[in-house]
Amino acid sequence: MRIDEYLSRLGMQRPLAPTLETLRRIHVAHLREFPFDNLEIQRHGRIRTDLESIESKFLSGTTGGYCFEQNTLLAAALNELGFNVSQVLGRVGPIGRRALNHLVLRVEIDGQWWLADVGFGGEGPLEPLLITEGPAVVQDGIAYSFRRDGHHWTLSMHCGDSNEELYEFGDAPHTAADIEVANYYTSTHPSSPFRRTLTIQRITPEERVILRTTIVTRYRNGIRTDTPIEPSQVRHYARELFGIDLGDAPLLFESQEV
Repeated sequence: MRIDEYLSRLGMQRPLAPTLETLRRIHVAHLREFPFDNLEIQRHGRIRTDLESIESKFLSGTTGGYCFEQNTLLAAALNELGFNVSQVLGRVGPIGRRALNHLVLRVEIDGQWWLADVGFGGEGPLEPLLITEGPAVVQDGIAYSFRRDGHHWTLSMHCGDSNEELYEFGDAPHTAADIEVANYYTSTHPSSPFRRTLTIQRITPEERVILRTTIVTRYRNGIRTDTPIEPSQVRHYARELFGIDLGDAPLLFESQEV
């Protein structure tokens, strides 16, 4: 793990004790440094989940990626710093059609398990969350709560009049091979939203900015504003909001059937 390069990108350096405060600082800094995006997929590329490829992509440039990349990188860094980390596959999507299509981290600190997830995008948590049933935890105007359902935990978010189940996950860790298979399905299956829709997202101290194919969404202090756009405007907004040049080559979503 190129730990010192990673920490430098976050504005941090060793020594760092494996404490909750260290986890919180790294989690917040990672979200601000690395954008959430599916540009590799949209540019007809291949998502790789081995650490060397992820480090090359993230640490050698200004790009980011999605959950299987983001949380693999974070897990490697936390392991290097002495944390006890489990990589767990979660399920995102409508009830009854959920599949293992998301990667999260369970981190044990002083006998308690915390959720760390820098790869969900959208309304995902900004800081680690204690995995327990109880009162909702508010982060930047969005409230998060867990519910235990048999063998799984379900994470929900509450923002204004919106209440949504984000994803579910279990306690058992998954292997690197499990993650590779889930990533392959999520990045290549024709019905995957990551193939049908482009997204770029960035979190700053002031707001969350989310670009999707037909909408720009902003969150400030828990207040959401949506600006509809045309798919033909995606390149303009990628430059304006994120400084990213998508080029002129056709993107994958532009060839997908509606």
